[in-house]
Amino acid sequence: MGRKDIFTSVVRTKGSSKYKVIPVKSTEEIDVDLWKEFSKVLSRLYISTPIKIGDIICSNILNTGVDIICTSDVGKD
Repeated sequence: MGRKDIFTSVVRTKGSSKYKVIPVKSTEEIDVDLWKEFSKVLSRLYISTPIKIGDIICSNILNTGVDIICTSDVGKD
């Protein structure tokens, strides 16, 4: 296994004209070698608003046991 760190990214939204993307992060450190695959999965997602900090965006991503959570509050327009 290689180096591990918290994965951060953005996911596209629907339902908000103000925010086109929302910031997300992994709940645990993951192997940096998996970041590209995580990004591919998240690039296919659109998240409906409203959403709150800590809401789970993707549960058990790539069967790693790690969740992806929202790191910002986004209301519905």
